[in-house]
Amino acid sequence: MSRVVGRRPRPGFRPDIEAMRAIAVLLVLLYHAGVPWLPGGFSGVDVFFVVSGYVITALLVGEVRRTGSVDLPRFWARRARRLLPASALVLATTVLLTLAWVPQVRWREIGWDVVASGLYVINWRLADRSVDYLAEDSVASPVQHYWSLAVEEQFYLLWPVLLLAAAWLARRLGRDVVAVTALVLAVAVVLPSFGWALHLTAVSPDEAYFVTPTRLWQLGAGALVALGGAWWARVPVPLATGLAWAGPVAVFAAGVLVDAQTPWPGWATLVPTLGVAAMLVGGVRASAALGPARLYAWPVLQWIGALSYSLYLWHWPLIVLAEARWGELSVWAGLGVVVLSAVPATLGYLLVEQPVRHAWGRWALPRTGLAIGLVCTLLAAGSGGLLVREIDRQVRANEAVAGEADGAGALTGERAPSPSTPAGARSGSRAGEQVGGLDEQTDGGGDEAGDGTQEEPEERQVPGGTAGAPSPDLGGLDLSPEAITPDPLEATRDLPSLYDEGCDATDEEVVRCDYGDRDGDLHVAVVGDSKIAQWASALDLAGQERGWRVDVYYRSACPWSATLVQVADEEAAQACRRWGAEVGQRLLEEPPDVVLTSSVKSRGVGADGELSGRALADGMAQRWQEIGSAGIPVVALADTPQPRMQVYACVADHRDDLGRCAIDYNRGSGTGPLLRAVEAVPTSSFVTMNDWVCPGQDRCPPVVGGVLVYRQGSHITDTYARSLTDVLADRLEAAFAELGVEAA
Repeated sequence: MSRVVGRRPRPGFRPDIEAMRAIAVLLVLLYHAGVPWLPGGFSGVDVFFVVSGYVITALLVGEVRRTGSVDLPRFWARRARRLLPASALVLATTVLLTLAWVPQVRWREIGWDVVASGLYVINWRLADRSVDYLAEDSVASPVQHYWSLAVEEQFYLLWPVLLLAAAWLARRLGRDVVAVTALVLAVAVVLPSFGWALHLTAVSPDEAYFVTPTRLWQLGAGALVALGGAWWARVPVPLATGLAWAGPVAVFAAGVLVDAQTPWPGWATLVPTLGVAAMLVGGVRASAALGPARLYAWPVLQWIGALSYSLYLWHWPLIVLAEARWGELSVWAGLGVVVLSAVPATLGYLLVEQPVRHAWGRWALPRTGLAIGLVCTLLAAGSGGLLVREIDRQVRANEAVAGEADGAGALTGERAPSPSTPAGARSGSRAGEQVGGLDEQTDGGGDEAGDGTQEEPEERQVPGGTAGAPSPDLGGLDLSPEAITPDPLEATRDLPSLYDEGCDATDEEVVRCDYGDRDGDLHVAVVGDSKIAQWASALDLAGQERGWRVDVYYRSACPWSATLVQVADEEAAQACRRWGAEVGQRLLEEPPDVVLTSSVKSRGVGADGELSGRALADGMAQRWQEIGSAGIPVVALADTPQPRMQVYACVADHRDDLGRCAIDYNRGSGTGPLLRAVEAVPTSSFVTMNDWVCPGQDRCPPVVGGVLVYRQGSHITDTYARSLTDVLADRLEAAFAELGVEAA
């Protein structure tokens, strides 16, 4: 790197390490650009981990050997000058570009991401979001790549302290400090971290990818190589040369052969990790003539290696923000953005990163470096905080002009359905769905798209699903409301209270939450995923008003079916099925009067291993029949229509033109299997609220009675669900009566 900027090479400078940095960042850049032949380019980050562990440990051990200790303020000040100015510059620039290019509904999330990045804890925030089912609408953050920097910064804080402890232990035992440090590192960090990585990757792969404990072993691997420097100097030249070549081959192999479906950081992560370790070991004694030294010395590769940190910082925000501004990028457009990112990266490197890093005089003092780090941290976190504050200001301004909103109450009319027309059917609308259930529509779109099969009813006619309450009176539909509740900028927070009450059974334990009137005469058990949970507040209100005891058994992304469903991984699918079986057993032990369920899933795994709607329906029918034989009937509540867009985001951007945010009617991805199961189980019935969720003919308005209908995905806002309490309760009571269950 020094040669490139006109300085003499630093003592101990290794061109192969700089070249490996270049290879790593090129892998990441090409992967993020969407190059199809590099599906494992994300492994470049793993290369950085090993290299960083090696370089930092070599510096620290050298200091311990010279002085017997580590000057912690000086070490941390060097890290701060090296990393934080460039990082803060990119974060502040990202905030400015977000204000200019990104829809307002994303500002809060990005703002907090920037705060977490500035404080170097973004990896934990992303890990938490990765297992949050309610984060389904979250898209890639422009600062998501800071997760790896956060892992390294946390390592830099902990590792010198651990090294000092190992040095103290070595002196007490009278042993060699390097040997003791290597033993402590292997036993206390590398082996436990690798074991945890294998475990967590198997049970929660998204979380495992980001958290620090699953990555420390890779930094520790580089550290162990640094600690073994005396041994590597005695490696035979032919072996060292082979290792020097094996390193880049392994790294490239990982980039080409692994993909997003590979468990990571699992066993496969050993390929790039050990590859870099081999390169570091072999580079000590590799033959100058037969080894890769000439390739590594290529000036362009050295320059990219020197620029790798800045390139890594700049390329990703520009890709994400360009997509926010112009839509999904083609591969060539992605490559263009990556190439253009070299401009700010080079300017930042020459004008910010290098001048601060190589400052002299009082600017080189540890206290100055720590002060620079503090200022950069405050600047980075503060810029994200300003973005959050701006969104809060806008929300307060919008709420100040908002009044009481009627929601579905604005559509309550005196008319009743025509006796000759199935309840809920309207001329030219969806009568076919209401009567027979299996019309000529496929299931809803999105990730839960149906299998497209059209199967005729076989055993019984499905009830219309709207008996007990009329369809809405469209005369009250206002397509130009003066105010919108909840504010679209706050839509993702408009949730039922159960999400704050620990009601999500995310492990093997079955969780029951109690709502409604606990002394009520009618006992209703509510079972299913987020599509039944979205009605929790309305069911709670109905229970309190009508004397229902409401027990909620909820698990994210988990329909109540004996069939395996497609979720995060095989273990999660098995856990979902076990949860469903346990809930069924609970219901048999303490029988409710009736069970209410719904689902967003459209397909399950059949006996032949293929996904189909019928397989999921058969699994639902099996669960319902198990309790039906004990006299417990089931009411299936239709899935709500899939918007195929972020309705709240559209409304936030087009408050004065809500017609642009209307969606095409569909019956919801999960409705098809529910209808099939009702047909197969005599002790079941069907209820739909979709004529109220979509009170139109073929287009569904985004705002009804001043209330925003949708929050994330196809989930309706809690405010709108509560406005439908009476309609829902009336229709459920009609379904209960049909099944011989009399409400109080």
